[in-house]
Amino acid sequence: MNKKQFLNTYKKIDALDEEKDAPTENPSIYRSKHDERLIKDFHYAKFQKNLNNAQQSQILKDLLNKENWDEKDTEKLLQSLR
Repeated sequence: MNKKQFLNTYKKIDALDEEKDAPTENPSIYRSKHDERLIKDFHYAKFQKNLNNAQQSQILKDLLNKENWDEKDTEKLLQSLR
């Protein structure tokens, strides 16, 4: 093969790669931008509520300060996170 054939082969390979990449655009999982905003706001508010509950929980604070945990402590942790 000569140099020109090598270059043409690389161009063809690059063109094939671009064709494979183009149709893989992900469609939106939301019906509209408004739905997307509502769902994201809902999840953010839920996260903030859970964060606040975790920070204010006296049971969780006591468990975090404890060095050696047993099975009962693990159960308390799981119950406080529900």
